[in-house]
Amino acid sequence: MKKLLNAAVMVGLAVYVAAFYLLPTPVPGEAGKPLRRFDLFWRPLLSPDTWLFPAWFGSPPQFSFLDRLPVLLTAGAIILWAVVLGWLILRLLFARKEAFSRLETFVFSLGVGLAALSAWTLLMGLCGVLDRTWTVVVPGLLTLATSVGVAVKPPPQLEPRNATDGRGFVDVLGTKWLWLAAPFAAAILLSAMLPPVDFDVREYHLQAPKEFFQQGRITFLPHNVYANMPLGAEMFALLAMVIAGDWWLGALAGKTVIAAFTPLCVLGLFAAGRKFFSTGAGAVAALVYISVPWITGLSPSGLIEGATACYLLLAVYALLLRTDTGAALAGLFAGAAVATKYPAALFVLLPLAVWVVFNSISRREAVKRLAFFLLAAAVVCGPWFAKNRAFTGNPAYPLLYGTFGGASWNEEKNNRWNDVHRPRDFSAAALGKDLGRVTMTSDWLSPLVWPLAALALIGIFPKNKPLAASQSVILMLAAYALFVIAAWWLFTHRIDRFWIPVLPIAALLAGAGACWSVDRWWRGLLRCLLIVGLTANFLLAASVGGYNAWFVPLTQLRDDPDRIGEWHRLFNTRIGDGRLLAVGDAAVFDLRRPVLYNTCFDDCVFEQAVKGRTAEEVRAELRRRNVAYVFVNWSEIARYRSPGNYGFTDFIQPEVFERLAAEGVLEPLPSIPGNPDRAYRVADRLNTELLQIRKRKSPLPPGEG
Repeated sequence: MKKLLNAAVMVGLAVYVAAFYLLPTPVPGEAGKPLRRFDLFWRPLLSPDTWLFPAWFGSPPQFSFLDRLPVLLTAGAIILWAVVLGWLILRLLFARKEAFSRLETFVFSLGVGLAALSAWTLLMGLCGVLDRTWTVVVPGLLTLATSVGVAVKPPPQLEPRNATDGRGFVDVLGTKWLWLAAPFAAAILLSAMLPPVDFDVREYHLQAPKEFFQQGRITFLPHNVYANMPLGAEMFALLAMVIAGDWWLGALAGKTVIAAFTPLCVLGLFAAGRKFFSTGAGAVAALVYISVPWITGLSPSGLIEGATACYLLLAVYALLLRTDTGAALAGLFAGAAVATKYPAALFVLLPLAVWVVFNSISRREAVKRLAFFLLAAAVVCGPWFAKNRAFTGNPAYPLLYGTFGGASWNEEKNNRWNDVHRPRDFSAAALGKDLGRVTMTSDWLSPLVWPLAALALIGIFPKNKPLAASQSVILMLAAYALFVIAAWWLFTHRIDRFWIPVLPIAALLAGAGACWSVDRWWRGLLRCLLIVGLTANFLLAASVGGYNAWFVPLTQLRDDPDRIGEWHRLFNTRIGDGRLLAVGDAAVFDLRRPVLYNTCFDDCVFEQAVKGRTAEEVRAELRRRNVAYVFVNWSEIARYRSPGNYGFTDFIQPEVFERLAAEGVLEPLPSIPGNPDRAYRVADRLNTELLQIRKRKSPLPPGEG
């Protein structure tokens, strides 16, 4: 039976890995044919001068790192503050009831501290004091002074509890293998300090903190619906802007802090794997997670799924302690996950609350721990719901519109939002395709995750004789991962980023799965699999897997044509000063001038200024809003209007701009060859001759004047 099982494992792994690397990627090759995953392994390895060095150093090659130091120092100050603050909270609230190892203390301290700093920044922003230096200096000094005072009095010594003591799982991998995580951590750090590339980051993840910083307070933004959702991770960018006194430097530092959630998650995986399985299991879990191309790509980009994933893992880790303290910590981390994005209420808060109840040994214990869990969660994520309730009347704005309504929202917007954010196809074919995407075909997946995670299930059979505690941990982790994938498929619009936060749980299962056998053949096979997988994943991360201008000067990257559009560069460098009204363009973070804009779901600012008005009235309205230029992003508008996309107001048509130009309201700027977008200057005077001709004709329909 054992030989049959060994053979099945060998064949299964061989088939999966072979199929994985033969699949196509989104990267085009010769004649536009997509490259296979295998191609992305050997091409960077054999041709680094083509695939690696030009991306790292630019063309011609340059080397710059000192200009990253202000970013690194600002981000480091926030992380250090979070560690000390979290340790202080942990010490004062939990240290006398729970004993943690040094690694656990660091991991939980940093997690708690980051959640606390995020909440503090939100509070200061709502109070409108973001332009006051005391909002940073005073609490920082108080944190330091209090921590010194508390450190003088050591807490009572308690023995750290170990849930399984590692029995039943052997160390198939030594801790020295953890050094293989260093290249990935370095790549994440170097990429995190770069300007943002992703659309969502430039639209709201960094744009919202920029606007809050510029106005000195956190308010309701009617032109950017996304900026009114929970922004727990984005608060680090806002805090960094306050510390640095500069939105650009602060944004890069905040982006770096957001990226730091991935190394924190890696340390959490190692600690959890060591506690519940074995040291080797923790090492494998850490390596598997940090090397997933999705993680190495998302973490430094400014997207916040890495933060959600980290809070999810820490919440599960705390629950597995099966103590009152663990329930309270789990609630805090679950609330912090919800504070990063609404879906965490479904993926984290709800299932873990159920977990608390069913994992208690008595009704009284269940009630007590659930109360701890929910209270801690409410403290962290409650302020975000209270903010929206005060600003919009809807605590879950813009969700639950049918129940609560919401400022600047209406039935048409709500229906359009729901149409593109709900699943449509529930057929067996769709299920099979999406499950295949999660487990193999997703563009930036790793071959190390699901095969090793599946092997963890072998460990629950009695013949392997692990402790019952370890068996239950594997079953609970597997059930939770299955729940998240099911909820993703049933209730979301099924983009990959929504299931990515479950990857730490899959990695922890992979760590346990790596220890399914003690045989020499398996140890050798596992190490070969790790070497191949880690090498391929790093080469992908260092080449086409992200924006990797690691050593190009930041001053050059600020207006890098590979990062921002041609018109944005012109408005930053060559077109005169004055407020810009962007039409169809919401990714406006990089613009270094005042800008009016709106997302595709919000009321169109240009339409409000033009519809139903005469030429004289339009010009007066634009002048009242201090608009000097108008930019129309026709390529984005076409994307929004494409089938299955978000849609865009029908009022915006080329004829509207042609008419306003003919009437002298707008003066077209020279077009860019091959670029469909257009820009205009608001004219100093109207075309009076044309207006006189038009006045003698019949009146124009509303919205065409």
